[in-house]
Amino acid sequence: MAKDNSEETFHAPQWVQDENNPNIPAQSREVTKKKRIALILTLVVVFPFCMWAGWFEFGRAQSGNWRAWVYTFEWPLFGGIAIYLFRTLMRGDMPKIPRPDLAALAKAADEEAVEKGNQE
Repeated sequence: MAKDNSEETFHAPQWVQDENNPNIPAQSREVTKKKRIALILTLVVVFPFCMWAGWFEFGRAQSGNWRAWVYTFEWPLFGGIAIYLFRTLMRGDMPKIPRPDLAALAKAADEEAVEKGNQE
């Protein structure tokens, strides 16, 4: 027998509601020195590699490998994405990753299991 869910409505978690509310300003987090160094080192390695890979694929494309034409433009695009992410993260626009309330989830799962057991 199916449970009637017409009375229950979905409510997004509070952090989602706050993030989508234009009246609440987004908080910019300060980037620590350690994170700043890691971001700079990552960009110093990733961007030149992407440019080199694009140049390498361009050479392969000129020698007759037709698939290499796609990679010729794809690798510099990845380099551009790396610069975009670098600039975004250096401004402190870190993505919010919510931590689930494991105790509440476990309690809800236990209640659901008991309810299923009672229905059978």
